[in-house]
Amino acid sequence: MSRERTVVFVTPYFPPDIGGVQTYVHSLAAALREVPGWRPVVITTGPPARSGEPFPVHRLPALAKLSNTPLDPRWPRQIRRILRAERADYLNVHTPVPGLADAAALAAGDLPVVVTYHAAALAKDGHPLFNAVARAYAVAEGFLLRRADLILGVSDYVADRFRRRYGDKVGVLENAIAPEALAAPVGGERPYAAAFLARLEPTHAWKGLAQLLHAMRLHRARLLVIGDGTARPGYEALARKLGIAENVTFAGNLGGDAKFRALRSARSLVLCPTSPNDAFPTALLEAWASRVPVIATAVGPLAALVRDGVTGLLATPGSPEALAGELDRLESSPALAHAIRENAYELVRSRYTWNHRVAEFTQQLTALDPRPTPASR
Repeated sequence: MSRERTVVFVTPYFPPDIGGVQTYVHSLAAALREVPGWRPVVITTGPPARSGEPFPVHRLPALAKLSNTPLDPRWPRQIRRILRAERADYLNVHTPVPGLADAAALAAGDLPVVVTYHAAALAKDGHPLFNAVARAYAVAEGFLLRRADLILGVSDYVADRFRRRYGDKVGVLENAIAPEALAAPVGGERPYAAAFLARLEPTHAWKGLAQLLHAMRLHRARLLVIGDGTARPGYEALARKLGIAENVTFAGNLGGDAKFRALRSARSLVLCPTSPNDAFPTALLEAWASRVPVIATAVGPLAALVRDGVTGLLATPGSPEALAGELDRLESSPALAHAIRENAYELVRSRYTWNHRVAEFTQQLTALDPRPTPASR
């Protein structure tokens, strides 16, 4: 009888660190663990710690950090040792963060390598140094993508970037959400007209909170900001300058049930990026699962993921006036808001849970390897 197949996930960041890649990898690994015959292992960075996870998590130290990117030349040797010890069958690296994914590809030997690509674009508005490094890495990551047996975009928008060059070895494994995150209908008042959810760091300015604050000056309603970081004082100062400070609540970082309760206290979630970096925002699925209508700027993948008037509202990019107009549109039509809530909830329930995604993932892996299907535990 065949032994379990072991998938080693390699990700530069992992919970308790917060972020979209972290959530994606953690959720996929947790879902894979529930599939008979499959076994997840995670390699990430950071000091050794008890993970509390029901699968092995190996945390590698870093000698240096560039911006928020950990780096260490010792990683290929360390990863090779882990792959042997864990009897790895597949390597699934998550990028475009340089360093760890590239080291894992060097250590992979003849293992099948799956590259999951999480960014629709690398450039970030207002960060020329970061963009120079990103352009340099875009050249260097060619080795990783050529080495890959399968390249998975987390949305069609991302996969389309690679299909012309890499053809049939490009596929899609979309973002998803845990089934338990699907909320029952929520009654009661929602005191906030809008919520915004993101890290408040200078490198995340492209998420668009500044333009949303300008929109709220026009819409004149309450805004809930979920997230924290070194840029928070600047946003608080901007709210004061715009005369809306008393209408803006900065809730800080929230996780788990607290985050979902906060999200459900708003009548909309606004996604207003100024560049197409987000390949498939987890916050979009969290709002849909929570029956919170989404207002999004028609940037990058959001223009295809959100159907205007059906699963959300789309606003002209880069325009606080357009955002304010869509907030007005949603507030003035309770019937439209109700329809969007229910349409989006049904979509995420029927298509965007990790139960759906892990089934696709195991099929994609099995197609890389002619061995028999894994035996049940």
